[in-house]
Amino acid sequence: MSKNEYETGYENKNKNENENEKISKTASLSDLNKEDKENITLLIQTAKDAGAVEALYISAKDIVIDDRVRLKCMVPLCRHYGDLVCPPNVLTPDEFRGYLKLYRFGIILSTEYKNPPKPASLEDSEEVSKEIRKKSYDLSEILLKMEAVALQKGYRFSAGFTGGSCHYCDNCVKTGNECKTPYRARPSMEAVGVDVVETLKKVDMDVKFPVSNNVKWWGLLLAD
Repeated sequence: MSKNEYETGYENKNKNENENEKISKTASLSDLNKEDKENITLLIQTAKDAGAVEALYISAKDIVIDDRVRLKCMVPLCRHYGDLVCPPNVLTPDEFRGYLKLYRFGIILSTEYKNPPKPASLEDSEEVSKEIRKKSYDLSEILLKMEAVALQKGYRFSAGFTGGSCHYCDNCVKTGNECKTPYRARPSMEAVGVDVVETLKKVDMDVKFPVSNNVKWWGLLLAD
């Protein structure tokens, strides 16, 4: 073996060990076989290549569901309540709990808007909000790419959950009408009752409020 071949092999070995170390920080290794580990590494890399700031393995049993998250869609009433991928048109927290038990793991990921503009007045707040929500759109696009890769790897029940409301249409047609982007629109984690703050703590990520300098949008890919 030449020196270059040895160095390349050593670098690849270290890279793989580093990736496995990242996974093992939050993973129950007994739940993962070699193929799963390789595919998780691929999904994480897919997310980052597509623009995700963070992408982390999480065991499905560490995803926290709290009915009060759904309550906050109604109190105070969110203006997206009634959108086709928002309550009451999506799974209830209890229904999602049942489905979640059938999954082994997921990838939790984020996009970030650094130093967001500050509205000068109440009238400006909507335009600023639209600008910041562009990263939520990016998150949805990343999840679609990850779903495609997961399906190719045999995880036929893969499902993505975005952050915030759907942004594929300027205005949702709302309850009782047909979705214009049914193959792209995904519900958010919050819509089905996931407590994002407590779930992130399971992967050693801390969310602090109020958000000021950097706005992050978090999503979840369940794979099995």
